[in-house]
Amino acid sequence: MKRILTIVFIGLVTVIYGQRLSFNITNDSIKKEFYLTKINNEIVETITIESFNFNVDINFDEGYYFLKKEDEKTLLYLKRNDEFSISFDGENFLKSLTFSGKRGAGRNTYLHSKTSELLDQDGNLTTFYKRNFYEGNENEYLRRLDQFYKGFYGTLFGSGFEESFVNEESKNLQYGYYLDILKFEKAKKHYDFKDSIQVSKAYLAPLRNVHFDNQLFSDRYQSYNDLAVLKWQIDVENTNDYPVMEGIIASIRTEAIQKALLVRLYETMTKDEPSRMRAYLDFIKAYSKDNQLIAKAKAKLSVIRQEEAEKNLSRFSYLNTNGEEVKLADFKGNYIFLYLWATFCKDCVNEFKNIEKLRENFEDKNIVFVGVSVDKKEDFDKWSGLVKESGIKTSAMQLFFDDARSKIIKAYDISSIPALVVLSLKGEKMEIDIKEIDSKKTQRALRKLFDKQE
Repeated sequence: MKRILTIVFIGLVTVIYGQRLSFNITNDSIKKEFYLTKINNEIVETITIESFNFNVDINFDEGYYFLKKEDEKTLLYLKRNDEFSISFDGENFLKSLTFSGKRGAGRNTYLHSKTSELLDQDGNLTTFYKRNFYEGNENEYLRRLDQFYKGFYGTLFGSGFEESFVNEESKNLQYGYYLDILKFEKAKKHYDFKDSIQVSKAYLAPLRNVHFDNQLFSDRYQSYNDLAVLKWQIDVENTNDYPVMEGIIASIRTEAIQKALLVRLYETMTKDEPSRMRAYLDFIKAYSKDNQLIAKAKAKLSVIRQEEAEKNLSRFSYLNTNGEEVKLADFKGNYIFLYLWATFCKDCVNEFKNIEKLRENFEDKNIVFVGVSVDKKEDFDKWSGLVKESGIKTSAMQLFFDDARSKIIKAYDISSIPALVVLSLKGEKMEIDIKEIDSKKTQRALRKLFDKQE
């Protein structure tokens, strides 16, 4: 009997001094899981849907948490003795989310109202407010932003919330305000405003005294984390120097901020900046402990590379010495050994004798050797004459590419000539380090391609 009473008593203490959350769920699946996490996204409670109306008793310290379902999440603030209901539609989590009940529903309804400002019409969470929020110059935006936050502060101080929550949320709001200041330039670019601007130093003055690598604030305030991550992201994006980028990432001591920055870099990987995209993957592999993120980044780069490779094979039109059009796509299904050269480069021309030797060694393999001239359009006849007279035509398929300087060089990240590019069977640029054509190292590098096939 004493044992039974002890168990009952412990259960009562959990309810009285912990939190009881009641869930009312529609349009979802039994056995599906969602989570309560800390601000750093560490899971502290896994909740399994056993029925569509159920209670969960927890015993968390007072503070901010996330209610996370799949890729969506909303901010909660939990206190001792909280007891409230959370209702949502599994097919539209954030848009349908409501809170009701005795203790805690009001403050969490307020918090969710801030999230709702960033939902699009389909209920998806966006990075920016609606387009018209960012119209005008920085001073107009600041006036609009001040008025916007007055609404939040008015609700916070006028709703009878507990003093401890008001104090914490005041700090969270302050970092949210700084975050929105920092978002302005990016919002202008996102919405493609014609008056996109670079903000002034005076505009950014409120951020001067913010320390963007604070473990304590990172553990406590969602908006601080978002602010810090955006600041470091902007720093990375403002340089094209690989070591500087890496130095920024390596300098961040707060693990949650560094981890979130790496996720942000993954999200911004784009085919428009191939060299930066590869750099971001390198940083993710070097600094992330999340194997899933590393795998996703590799897959994303692979997909983008393949899409770009297919486009390059089809879009580059060349002329042979007879003036006939040739495309790289004509060689699809073979490895393509591209040699970029020009008639004004004597060293380039001299290398063709070594390319011919290389070609002879791989005559029985599915590899084609292609010399692409980067001469100017008006030098076509000069190029054609040199190819025919010098005999280099036998060393490789000789092609002339109009406007090569701005297209093919950019596409394959070439900085000087002569240059070598090896394309895979799918048309992707391969990471093969070939410095000298006439070398055993080059022979071995190419031989490896075919060893894998056999």
